[in-house]
Amino acid sequence: MSRPTELEELVEFLHHGNTQIRQIAAENLVPYSKTQPSIFKHDQLTPIKDLKLLVKDYAVPQWLTRENNRQPIAKNALTILINISTDPEILKSLSEDDAFLETIMARITVTNPQTPLLLLSH
Repeated sequence: MSRPTELEELVEFLHHGNTQIRQIAAENLVPYSKTQPSIFKHDQLTPIKDLKLLVKDYAVPQWLTRENNRQPIAKNALTILINISTDPEILKSLSEDDAFLETIMARITVTNPQTPLLLLSH
């Protein structure tokens, strides 16, 4: 078994118990999601599962929480997922996860409470 690269080790930090470490990892991985999306596909898509959890756990509008560090980690995780969603295996993982899709839809409508009304008015 080969030793993981530094980049693979950085991806593993998405699963770390410390929020600040997960946030730093997600922030630093955004550029690699465009250039090396395959780094997120190892270990049965565990990094994808971690990213989806970060979006779910931290995608709470700031007006609902006093924690200012919740937004960037969710934004970075979602940016990574968007960037790598062109891969069919990753897209399948995202599109078949109803709980994740509900989180995204709730995030869209809770961020702007008028969104459902705007959609209905058209």
